[in-house]
Amino acid sequence: MKLSRVAPKLAPKKILLVQLRRIGDCILCTPAIRALHEKFPDAQIDFLAEYPAEETLRYHPLITKLWVAPMQGLAATIELIRGLRRERYDLAIDFFANPRSAQFVFFTGAKTRVGLKRRGRSWAYTHHFIEEEPDHELYAADLRLEMLKLLGIPSTSRMLEIYSDAHDEAAQAKATKIVDSLTGVVVAVATGSANAANRYPADLTAQVIELLRASHLEVVLTSGSGEQEFAQRILTKLARPVPHFVDARVPDFAALYRHCSLYVGPDSGPKHVAVACGIPTVTIFGPGNPYNWNDFENPKNVVLFPPCKVRPNCVELECVKLGHLPMISPREILAASLKLILE
Repeated sequence: MKLSRVAPKLAPKKILLVQLRRIGDCILCTPAIRALHEKFPDAQIDFLAEYPAEETLRYHPLITKLWVAPMQGLAATIELIRGLRRERYDLAIDFFANPRSAQFVFFTGAKTRVGLKRRGRSWAYTHHFIEEEPDHELYAADLRLEMLKLLGIPSTSRMLEIYSDAHDEAAQAKATKIVDSLTGVVVAVATGSANAANRYPADLTAQVIELLRASHLEVVLTSGSGEQEFAQRILTKLARPVPHFVDARVPDFAALYRHCSLYVGPDSGPKHVAVACGIPTVTIFGPGNPYNWNDFENPKNVVLFPPCKVRPNCVELECVKLGHLPMISPREILAASLKLILE
């Protein structure tokens, strides 16, 4: 990666970071937040995200103001832009660089505005991050740290962090109610993404649960908003029920994972929450580049992905038709799980 112009001399008093869209994307920004604080300990660091991804950054001790971009509505968008402009940011960094995030960064009026060089939105920035071929293989957290390095901002840690459950009594109570009914080592098995291409089949997920229970492990099935129907399909295939952590939000997942010894499930928002909570993970990865979304340098994060001739340029519907994810067997998932738990 390189910078389009000579890096500016930075001494910001107010910094705005922008990352729209998904839960995992925001969690993967937390090492960058920490690096900025270490470089500029007296600077105010604010963050602009979307719901529900903004939940990942609630109560973060290094974030002064957490802005939430409206999902729709011109009046709400104008109000947000006015609020951002009133802050008089010195530095604004756009980690997402889509037309909408570029617009928000531009209207901050910050003296230094930096974002990825993308067609149709370069006008929004004073400096551009230009990706090179090796960058396409980088872990997303490392990519953000590489961006900061070009601005003269070093990093000392790649660890993900989450604090959203710290002051959420409802989330803590929900997790405690589930965990108190269990004894022994607890494994959280996630139902998966709303995207069928990333979802391990219900019958195979049920087999994974049965294998884990046969290995004397306690299992909690977790599902987020919109995943309850798929969760029920898994539950009906079990010989006996397991606790179901239903309609979980980000703080709920975080509160639960702090009591768990392992996460098993797809590459999704909850997986990144689990990593930020410091528990081992077995990720069942579908289409795309697994190196972008998983930390292969961390031995506690195991990633299983099927062979695919066109990876990372996978076509999701084709992956579903070809049955790529079922190529990963439940026993393979069990073996990876037991290895992590016994280490």
